[in-house]
Amino acid sequence: MRRNAGEIGGLIIAGGQSSRMGRDKALLPVGGLPLIAVLVARMARHCGRIIIASGDERRAREYRAAIAPVLESGAIDERRVAFAPDRYAGCGPLAGLHAGLTELQTGWALVMGSDMPHVSASLLDRMRAAAESAGTAAAVVHAPGQPFHALYRAGLAREAAERLERGDRRLLALLDRPDAVIVTPGTDEEREAFVNLNTPEAYEAYLARHREGD
Repeated sequence: MRRNAGEIGGLIIAGGQSSRMGRDKALLPVGGLPLIAVLVARMARHCGRIIIASGDERRAREYRAAIAPVLESGAIDERRVAFAPDRYAGCGPLAGLHAGLTELQTGWALVMGSDMPHVSASLLDRMRAAAESAGTAAAVVHAPGQPFHALYRAGLAREAAERLERGDRRLLALLDRPDAVIVTPGTDEEREAFVNLNTPEAYEAYLARHREGD
């Protein structure tokens, strides 16, 4: 049985340089909508508040316009969506994680990259069950080696800030800890959660696969 969507928040790490793609990955057209709008709609099925770590205020304005179609459709209450600019500018995805978890304040967040079009319902349910089973002994629940499509406690914002203050920008370092819980994907649907559209080739291949599946 799927748990109440309000039990966790959603956090999208956006606002990066998209250097390999050559344009903002969050704004790539997917199915007639910007990718970030698709991801917001899919995360809203499982999460309460959705926070977009936008990098800066200019990107926040762009992303707000990009998700307008899903908000205006009435499917998602715009009060559920918030934007969190980086407090450590230019420090990469760890700064986005810090900004988003700081905005969330309490509880757990499903953290996704802005170039990831899929949320696996079954994998997320297993991750939530693992978090509940571990209780206060868990700070992060993730698939092996995967920092995204992962659950993070909001309290990790403090550790992220400490790392950023000393110049350590490595997001993956947050996973190497005794209070991490590993959940291994077991089906193709669960593994698809880690597809990311971070190069033109990956994007075109994704569009081709989904055209063939229509």
